[in-house]
Amino acid sequence: MEGNIHLSWSEQAKGMATMSTTKEVVRNFYEGYNEHDLEKNWEKFVSRQLVNHAFGGAYDREAWLGVEQAYLSAFPDLRVVVLDQVAEADKVATRIEMTGTQKEDFYGVRAAGAIGTLRVTFFDRVNDEKIVEHWADADVGGLLQELNGATATLEGNTVASAS
Repeated sequence: MEGNIHLSWSEQAKGMATMSTTKEVVRNFYEGYNEHDLEKNWEKFVSRQLVNHAFGGAYDREAWLGVEQAYLSAFPDLRVVVLDQVAEADKVATRIEMTGTQKEDFYGVRAAGAIGTLRVTFFDRVNDEKIVEHWADADVGGLLQELNGATATLEGNTVASAS
C-alpha cells in the first residue's frame, strides 16, 4: 500500500501519550480555575512567551491574567466545567462553562447576586507542557443578558435570556 505511513507500536504509543499529555495540560489549566489561585495556575500552565490571539491579540500573558482575575473577583464562587476536548498534534480545542454568582460590577452590569454562565470555546497550542498559543470565542453577550435578566433583539427577533 503505497503512500501509507506505518508507525511502530512504540511510535504510535508515544504520539498518543503526547496527545494525552497535551489534553491533560489544557484540561488541568481550565479546571485549575476552580482553585481560585490564578497566579499559581498561570505559572504552572501558561508560557511566558505566550502568543494570545484572543481579544484581537491585544492582551499579552499578564493582561490576560488580569482579565481573568477581574472575572474571578466579580464571580468569587466561580466554577469551571470542561464539557468537551479534542486534540490533534500540539493543539487542543476545549469547550467550557464558567458559572458563578455576580458579587461585583462586571462590564457595566451592577452586581445584584445574579448567577451567570459564560460559555467559551478555546483553542490552545501546547509545547513543553505549557500553553504557548491561545485563541478564544466567548459568549459574553449571553452572559450579560443573563446578568441583566433582559431581552435582546437579534436580527429583528426578540430573544429572552435564560432565567
